[in-house]
Amino acid sequence: MTTSETHSFPSPADLARQSTPSSGARPPRVSGLSGNALFEYAHMGYVRSGASLRDGIGDPDIFDRLADMAEPENWDGREGEPPGGNRILRNYIRWTFERAHQQGKISTSADGSYSAFNTGLATHRQETIYGLFRRNDRPDSQPWAFVDWRLESKRDFMEHFPPSLRPGFVTYTESPADYIYDWRRELVVSVDHILDDQGNLARFPTSLQSSPHLARMALKGAIDGAEGRVLRNYKAAVPTWYPAQDTVQLLLPLSLLDAGVVDLALVVSRQGEFYRGHTVLTTAMAYNNARLLARPDSDWLQPAADDEVQ
Repeated sequence: MTTSETHSFPSPADLARQSTPSSGARPPRVSGLSGNALFEYAHMGYVRSGASLRDGIGDPDIFDRLADMAEPENWDGREGEPPGGNRILRNYIRWTFERAHQQGKISTSADGSYSAFNTGLATHRQETIYGLFRRNDRPDSQPWAFVDWRLESKRDFMEHFPPSLRPGFVTYTESPADYIYDWRRELVVSVDHILDDQGNLARFPTSLQSSPHLARMALKGAIDGAEGRVLRNYKAAVPTWYPAQDTVQLLLPLSLLDAGVVDLALVVSRQGEFYRGHTVLTTAMAYNNARLLARPDSDWLQPAADDEVQ
């Protein structure tokens, strides 16, 4: 895998910049998987800028309101930004809408005046949360304007979207087996290929970055340990979606220095009758990407405090 193929999704700063299209120009119709479908589809109103998120300032915006509505979850993760930015949630909604757009799962009301998508999130009472839009009457803007997040029980949502019109959950594979690591298949990893990528080596613990030989030995041992861990507990292999290839991949935990500490995640995908290890991610990157599918149910991939970052 080349450096351009690593699984790093757009940052909150990118998100904020793309929320304000150029004046006087209708955004182009999205094609393929660009990551921009939400802001090309609708005017989203006030969204905190990337600078505001980095500085931990600014009034709460639409994503902060969604975080308050949804069942409690750590949406900040372990990045070095101030808490309260809900960066993982912003990334999650952006790509969930992208997938809904791709799969034709954005529903329109019978009179054509409203549209909605399923966020895949729920309240603590397990009531589904939708994103609601109305037709935008501004000719120089996006075709839709964001109204707000709506629970399925809200009267205005029920009036426009009876059960037969409610948008369904997005899906990422037609085979549930893709979410489970098949330990019967051989795992093939080019350790040298991973280490030759300087971007990958920079993700290793500091003590290994200056010694490619030690990094190589540590990585080989960590891969063996990861296979054993998945064999003992299938939940140790965490599914993730890779938009660039529109495929479900799996993340395996790599403990490079201490068996009790996971340092990196190995990205693997099914290739015929075996698995291929592509690249490595920091656990922060891995969690951010895995959350697109579901909240990871794993004993190693969890949002962590900043002081745990190496």
